[in-house]
Amino acid sequence: MKKWLSMLLTIVLFLTLATPIHAASDKGLEKVLSNLVKNEDMKGRVLWYDLSANIHNLDTPEKVATIVEKTANANIDTIVLDVKNYTGFVGYNSEIAPHMSTAEIGDYSDFPADYDLLETVLEEADNYGLEVLANINVFSEGNNTYKDGPAFDHPEWQSHFYTAVQIVEAANGATLPLDGVNTERGGNQLVLFTPEEYDVSPSNRWGVEVQVVDGLVSQIEDRASTNGEPLEIPENGVVLSAHGDARTWVLENIEVGDPINYEETETSIIPASEYPSYSVFVNPIREDVRNYELSIIEELITNYDLDGIVLDRARYSNEHADFSDLSREKFEEYIDQEVTNWPEDIYEIQLDGTDQEIMEGPLYKEWIEFRAHNIQSFFKEAESLIHSYDDDLMFTTYVGSWYPLYYNEGVNWASKDYKPEYDWASEDYHKTGYAESLDFLMTGNYYYDVTTEESDASGLPYWYSVEGSAQLAMEAVDYATPLYGSLYLQQYEGDPEQFRKAIRAVEDNTHGIMLFDLVYLEMYGWWEIIEEEFANDTKAPHQNPGVLNMVREDK
Repeated sequence: MKKWLSMLLTIVLFLTLATPIHAASDKGLEKVLSNLVKNEDMKGRVLWYDLSANIHNLDTPEKVATIVEKTANANIDTIVLDVKNYTGFVGYNSEIAPHMSTAEIGDYSDFPADYDLLETVLEEADNYGLEVLANINVFSEGNNTYKDGPAFDHPEWQSHFYTAVQIVEAANGATLPLDGVNTERGGNQLVLFTPEEYDVSPSNRWGVEVQVVDGLVSQIEDRASTNGEPLEIPENGVVLSAHGDARTWVLENIEVGDPINYEETETSIIPASEYPSYSVFVNPIREDVRNYELSIIEELITNYDLDGIVLDRARYSNEHADFSDLSREKFEEYIDQEVTNWPEDIYEIQLDGTDQEIMEGPLYKEWIEFRAHNIQSFFKEAESLIHSYDDDLMFTTYVGSWYPLYYNEGVNWASKDYKPEYDWASEDYHKTGYAESLDFLMTGNYYYDVTTEESDASGLPYWYSVEGSAQLAMEAVDYATPLYGSLYLQQYEGDPEQFRKAIRAVEDNTHGIMLFDLVYLEMYGWWEIIEEEFANDTKAPHQNPGVLNMVREDK
């Protein structure tokens, strides 16, 4: 009886909301979306197909047919197909962006030449009435390990990072930057190990090691020549480990008994291709960059029968970007004043022992607001472009749910009416929110702990749990648009019951769920879990014309 009553209410809601609404109020939309959280028959169910991770799951029409059938059988209503990944290469036949098969990255060459994965998935999804949203990674355009992607064809696009490098200075005045602290030593690198992390050097024998006690070199072991044992890390010192060119520098400049300094910092602004990150981000305020990304969106919506567009990596790389001359110029225009001490008026990078700290400058909050404003303006452009072609197309994005930290990426995915009370937020920061531009929002509730009790027991804030992060995301979005909580399946490897619990927590606290990613359903054989958890038929809020009308009217 309860089930039939719920279905009847769903039908009534659908019929009521399907009527055109010309003046939706904030409170009216809030009431509808609040009620939908509690309606188990109105839940979105989305599965993400990552492009590179699923090369071998989706590289033939036959494999696509099998995967899409499994997706339909699991009662999933929407596929997000990653068609342009972080490298800038695409899985469809584009006139603009390079095809996956042409990349010199890992096993990308296994992707069949001229294979149009997007068209293949669309054809199969149509057999089951599944929606397909095309995802593009927006402001990441290359792989730094392989030095491949559009960002290397257009180096002027690359973001510029404000960095600080810890310098090792020998007694003779020669210097060399450290490549890491308590990290694995790579080729031609100089790294430092501290007693807080290690008792002896963890590096292999193919280098030279320098033991430092109280600021003086106490021992040098060229293990590449002697095959000697790794050096002990003293309680009152460190061990330096060097390979290749760095090894040569050590042998030429350092001797036992010398004083040595490893606590000085050298700051610089460098392009993304020199920054230690696997993905190469581009500057989101460059007009040529924005036009390129918008042209890809336009190509997709004019050449394929899509249900919508998803934006991923529609952000800055991290808090250290972008410090290019253009960003300085645009920031000065934004605040209507000259920045005389660049970039220290934004912040300084200082060392606290071996850790780096950001020391906020007088313009720090304005800078945080400026970056969020830049991303918001792109979302407005993208939404306008998409809906100028077809009002029926969905427009959405994926973001991390960790809102208190996400300002580091220059993004405010909250409602413009939500005023965050964090020490990094300016008085007008809330005006940079872009939730109102979206037909729905997907937030990554990527935590192993499911309940707030579990995160509390782990000594973590409440939003370091699936439940808590979903609640915080709902608060920040403030019922401006439907919110679908998202799960990262790899976090539950070997623990299917915790995965089930996470699914239920997301559905209990938001308007639906996105699962990342297909590859893990295949690896772990968890299709049966999805079928069981999604056994009841549902209707996604973004597929309800009445809900969609209210969301768009309330912008």
